[in-house]
Amino acid sequence: MEARSATCPAGQASTQCSRLEEKETGKVVYRFEWSTHCHDCALRAQCIGSKQPHRSLVVGEHHTVLQTRRREQQTPEFKERMHVRNGIESTQSELVRAHGLRRARYRGKAKLDLQMQLIGAACNIKRWLSVLIWEAKAALRAAAGAVEGAATA
Repeated sequence: MEARSATCPAGQASTQCSRLEEKETGKVVYRFEWSTHCHDCALRAQCIGSKQPHRSLVVGEHHTVLQTRRREQQTPEFKERMHVRNGIESTQSELVRAHGLRRARYRGKAKLDLQMQLIGAACNIKRWLSVLIWEAKAALRAAAGAVEGAATA
């Protein structure tokens, strides 16, 4: 992106680079075109469709940063760091979807803090009750299996 040049799968450099900016949003993209090399290229079928005259590529202005970040995401160090984050993501999602964490019901920091603590407590109580129910069902299944085993003996 910095050199405003791109390379096609056949190794040919782009012949033109245009910087395009949308007036409404201000979003900037770069359009790369290969016009002279595509007509007799052996890899033409892989690059472009049969009705296209030449190859063109449109990428965002942050393409280089995005690609660097995607490569970083494949490293074991990144996966290890994100393993910690995965634990809180589901909890955060539950608090937002099931308990309304995203919307403040009251004005003022003290009231907002109390709301957040009560939401967290409600979520913990709900999870605790789910564990108790699961344990009770497991105990009932074990007892039913013991009774069934004694009846067949």
